[in-house]
Amino acid sequence: MFNNIRSRRKSFLLFTTMAVLLTALVGYLLMHRLQTNSVQSVQQSIDAWRTTLTAIRWAVIAVVALGWKHLVAWLADATILSRAKATRLTGVHWRAVTWLVLLELVLGQGVLVNAIGLMVRA
Repeated sequence: MFNNIRSRRKSFLLFTTMAVLLTALVGYLLMHRLQTNSVQSVQQSIDAWRTTLTAIRWAVIAVVALGWKHLVAWLADATILSRAKATRLTGVHWRAVTWLVLLELVLGQGVLVNAIGLMVRA
């Protein structure tokens, strides 16, 4: 499936289009919500969902951490990936998980913003 350049381009275009459409949908829903409700009610609903969304993000990171090797092995067995690519992907397993955790801490949990806030107050 991913062995030739045409299918890679097609897959890239498909995933990029899906990401753009999903982003546009979320943006539209947020703008509609801001136009029909007050900013305070939108902020309250975001605060209500914050814990659930954080749990979902950490669960996805855990699934990636625990299922990476199985997924790569399955893709290699299905001849979607070559053995060399499977070995290379298995080697970067923990690097990918580390980056996901760092992104969650910096962007999702606001660790960097909180650290800067503490330095400014001190």
